[in-house]
Amino acid sequence: MGIMDTFRGERIYLDTNIFIYALEAYPEYVSALTSLFAAIDEVKIKAVTSELTLAEVLIKPMMDNNADLQKVYKETLRSS
Repeated sequence: MGIMDTFRGERIYLDTNIFIYALEAYPEYVSALTSLFAAIDEVKIKAVTSELTLAEVLIKPMMDNNADLQKVYKETLRSS
């Protein structure tokens, strides 16, 4: 039984780091996060986060004037 089966049907909270690791493709987390987001897409797991997450993930891209990464975060964390 895999970790995704453990949380099947559960609601989980995704913190800022999950989005940073996923969207900036940290190699050590790619496999696990690909599985996590696939389970979310398949509605096996319900995921939530807060508006604070968007504010937190935008800090570094704003400091680096990285408009492309800012756009990626904003599109990913849009209200839905």
